[in-house]
Amino acid sequence: MKKLVPALVVLSFLALSLAALADQPTAGQRWLHVRVENTGEDGESVRVNVPLSVALKVLPAIKSRELRDGRLRMDEARINGVDIRAVLEAVRALDDGEFVTIQSKDATVRVAKEAGHLIARVDERTGSEDKVNLKIPFRIVDALLSGSPDELDLQAAVQALSDSADDFIVSVESKKESVRVWVDSKSTAD
Repeated sequence: MKKLVPALVVLSFLALSLAALADQPTAGQRWLHVRVENTGEDGESVRVNVPLSVALKVLPAIKSRELRDGRLRMDEARINGVDIRAVLEAVRALDDGEFVTIQSKDATVRVAKEAGHLIARVDERTGSEDKVNLKIPFRIVDALLSGSPDELDLQAAVQALSDSADDFIVSVESKKESVRVWVDSKSTAD
């Protein structure tokens, strides 16, 4: 029982904090939405709606080995010696258009720059009809990479998301499920 008391105190504090935040006016509030819908046998669906202001307060409170103070540490093995910032600057200098296309028997992958966004599209060909669409504004990519070379600044990226327009960031479509991640000013995922 003694081990449960600190956890209950933390959970109670978190619940009270979220309740207090819920009572605050939400004018201009930005929300991150994640919706996962499974159309298979289980038919499960998950909807997560998080005010970005709460995410900005919670991220610095997480103190794990890889995630600390809103920054995700990445070791050299994860980035394979690639200078992501230099690659980003090279892409930024390009005119809008598709600059990488990989076609294989299994899928077509396209990477492009379009209207201030980094775009990645994956269309599988194996009859699965799986599709992945990623659309990230460059200012969010810049914020994410604003930390040291071995980290992603999630705190800065969430702040940049809170200043962004209503938009889909990620969508994944397959026969059995769909996943959508987007930001808007609505508190529900309609």
